[in-house]
Amino acid sequence: MVVYVIDTSAIIFKKGFYKKMVTVPEVVEEVKDSNSSSYLSIIDLEVIEPDRKYIKNIERVARKTGDIYRLSETDIKLLALASELSEKEEVVLVTDDYSIQNVARKIGFKTDSIIQKGISSEYKWVRKCRGCKRVIKDDVDRCPVCGSELYLVRVK
Repeated sequence: MVVYVIDTSAIIFKKGFYKKMVTVPEVVEEVKDSNSSSYLSIIDLEVIEPDRKYIKNIERVARKTGDIYRLSETDIKLLALASELSEKEEVVLVTDDYSIQNVARKIGFKTDSIIQKGISSEYKWVRKCRGCKRVIKDDVDRCPVCGSELYLVRVK
């Protein structure tokens, strides 16, 4: 059976009724509006906290792709849950978040978009200094050379 790991946008936009849907506690906590809360109450959604080892693995992969700077803790946990469940079942990650889709594709998960088209290619992101234009690999907020702000640049 296919397991659908859904993010918050799938709930907000009421994306389909899949036979088996799961998510992380943080997604449920992000749902604030009454329409989405009503939707949550009628769907059969299992809420699971992913194991820490899968979270660490996702963080490692996201660092390699550069998406670590674009993913929230919730996003990382969704990917970790998909990774954990994929060891026993086929998993589809339901999200419009391109960074989640990029990491999912890198790992080999299928994704299903909600209202967006979905990614067509895998990308890698690097952080670059606004001042001296150096690529910065260290996990810092400012350029260690000139002190300028860093920004993300997509490389193929």
